[in-house]
Amino acid sequence: MTSDMGQNAGSSGSTAHKPFQFGTKAQTLAALAPLVKSAQVLDLYFFTVTEWHQDRAAVLALISERFGDIALVVRSSAHAEDQGDASMAGAFVSILNVDGGDLGVVAAAIDDVVASYVGHPDDQVLVQAMLHDVAISGVAMTHDIERGAPFYVVDYDDESGRTDTVTGGDSVHKTVIVFRDADLDLVESPRMRAVLALVQEVEVLCGGVPLDMEFAMQSDGSMYLLQARRISLQRNWLSGTERRVSKRLEFVEQYLTERSLPRPGLGGARTILGIMPDWNPAEIIGIVPRPLAASLYRQLVTRNVWSRARERMGYRAMPNEELMVLIGGRPYIDVRNSFNSFLPAGIDDQVADRLVNAWLDRLAAHPELHDKVEFAVAQTCLDCCFDEDFNSYYPDVLSGEELADFRSRLAALTNNCLDLGPSGTLAMSLEVIEELTTRQTLRKLETGSKGQREQFSLAADLLLECETSGTIPFSIIARHAFIGEALLQSLVRRGAIAENRLDIFKRSVRTISGELTSDFAAVCHGSFRPETFMMRYGHLRPGTYDIMSLRYDHRNELFEGSALGAEPQVPNFALTGAERQNMNKVLTECGITAVDADSLLDFARRTIAGREYAKFIFSANISDALEAIAAWGENIGLDREHLSYIEFDAMTDARVKPLLDDIDLHFIDLAEQGRRTVAMAQSLKLGYILRDRRDIYVVPLHRAAPNFVGSERAVAEPVLLGPLASSATDIYNRIVCIENADPGYDWIFTKGIKGLVTKFGGANSHMAIRCAEFGLSAAIGCGEGTFERLLGARAIEIDPLGKTLRAVDN
Repeated sequence: MTSDMGQNAGSSGSTAHKPFQFGTKAQTLAALAPLVKSAQVLDLYFFTVTEWHQDRAAVLALISERFGDIALVVRSSAHAEDQGDASMAGAFVSILNVDGGDLGVVAAAIDDVVASYVGHPDDQVLVQAMLHDVAISGVAMTHDIERGAPFYVVDYDDESGRTDTVTGGDSVHKTVIVFRDADLDLVESPRMRAVLALVQEVEVLCGGVPLDMEFAMQSDGSMYLLQARRISLQRNWLSGTERRVSKRLEFVEQYLTERSLPRPGLGGARTILGIMPDWNPAEIIGIVPRPLAASLYRQLVTRNVWSRARERMGYRAMPNEELMVLIGGRPYIDVRNSFNSFLPAGIDDQVADRLVNAWLDRLAAHPELHDKVEFAVAQTCLDCCFDEDFNSYYPDVLSGEELADFRSRLAALTNNCLDLGPSGTLAMSLEVIEELTTRQTLRKLETGSKGQREQFSLAADLLLECETSGTIPFSIIARHAFIGEALLQSLVRRGAIAENRLDIFKRSVRTISGELTSDFAAVCHGSFRPETFMMRYGHLRPGTYDIMSLRYDHRNELFEGSALGAEPQVPNFALTGAERQNMNKVLTECGITAVDADSLLDFARRTIAGREYAKFIFSANISDALEAIAAWGENIGLDREHLSYIEFDAMTDARVKPLLDDIDLHFIDLAEQGRRTVAMAQSLKLGYILRDRRDIYVVPLHRAAPNFVGSERAVAEPVLLGPLASSATDIYNRIVCIENADPGYDWIFTKGIKGLVTKFGGANSHMAIRCAEFGLSAAIGCGEGTFERLLGARAIEIDPLGKTLRAVDN
């Protein structure tokens, strides 16, 4: 009968100089037990299935003699498990908290484990003492399992006190990613440093092969190694990934250092980079966009549109600075540039410097606010809680005189923006959008004209028009919408109007998305022609900047499988006399003179609806430009996949610089370069917010505080949708999960969904507005860690009032 004395078995003397021999789970743990110094291996006993079948009584007697009546864990240790070419992780049963004092219970647990096997006679069963008083447990990988990038990846649970939650997938677990060559002093948590010390030790003992380990730590700091096995997916890794990633991280650190130096014309002694502040590239183009999408976003928004729009509204004129940078193919917002653009014009340079530094310090201390900087970090307008918030967050930043001047300038800017007259920036921007709408309509009526134009020139003209007549006015309208939202939320905080009443008001706002839903329902009911629907909405695509994402008018299945829920009831909303009086009183007290309560709601209606309409209109130019680029590419032998990896500027350059090669070969080479850039970006594991070098080498997987919408608790099965998902997918009465969303996803609201969860997105994002319009429960921008965990749940619960988003697995 095979057995092992756990930590007392083996000798480190003869084993240390030989290549480590992996065996079954039990054999590997037994071999490591006498060697590991930074952790313990729980006393263990194992036996084969054949031995169990031959003499159950003898096995049970040995278990009783060895462990007494303590609680046990009966674990699988199958022959096919934990092999170098296949881990079979989770394929077999293990039983926790088995009563060692009741041999009948022990026997039943063993039978359950054996019953989960496929029948190999050498399969084993591993018995160990049950570990109690667990403070932290989890799984650690010595490499990124998908691509073999050089990062330790630690998934852990420091809340439940159990040892199986991470492997079982039913916990609120967390993830930290640490570059393999990073100084462990960069890891702030002593417990995580202890975990990494164990991982590194076992890695050395096992000869440096990529490993997958399970661990647990008790509250007194005692560390236990629960399992070690080879990562079976290593055979799929590309050679050289580790070297290339290591080199690029050095460049990233150098770039961040240089980017953080003082810059002429900018307040702030340093910068922070983030994927979700301000124009939120994570939500709009994704965290690893393809080059064409990123280059179009740069041209239409982040090169200079963002700052030109704000300057027209009365914000500070910016030097020649771009808002977005691309680090290894990943888009980041330069937060110092963003914060400078939110300062009112005419502010003193020294005051600007202190304000930007204070805002950066608050964001650095509270990185969870990175998708809420306009509401919870920077004061971008005068709202009704300005004095309270500034004194709370930044009590010693400005002198009394400086604060009064800052407040006065913000008041002037805010009141100017609230001007609803024809000369106000809101009205003028809405007029520009209407003029663009007219030109788009005329183009649709010019039958045959599309074929008469050279396609790339058409694309270039459409994008130029989009910039001047689309994204600039949209930027202005969207900033007005932020101002309106900030004022309304501050009135709720001041008690002038209840939050549920504000929700009803938002549902009373009719947007273009609401019209889309009504027209979609009419098509499904036979009262609206599909051709008419496509004439108006056909340009929409789930990824506005993504040439790979299908437009509505290219989706033959768009109207199939529709299980239409009730259309959102648009409530009539009117202020009560008390609400009007309270709101007017608070607005007057804080210095808002351009509007009263009723005209503020009118302003909010116009900005909410106008923002969505402007996005709907300018996205048509982008969508048509992408189709023109696709047609141009087809003429020279390039498909959409090739084109998606080529920057638009490179396409433009080829038209003014003579090519010394066949045009298709030239662009295929560029596409291959872009493909390699994207592959490397996917291998890099960078923080979602880069404050200093620590965030380059030690990356907590993004966990954000979701922006909740709605008032009703929703519990339903989740369904994941990507940009290429069929609109015939059955999502009725389910909670839809999408990474990032724009108007191209609005078809989901025609399918009777129960709720919505997005990985990225802010409080004023398109989907937040859309869900408010429907009164739909939603959690917008929950972060990568939470999002990935929810996908494996049986059901999801969204409780907007309780501010709770969780997996439901029972």
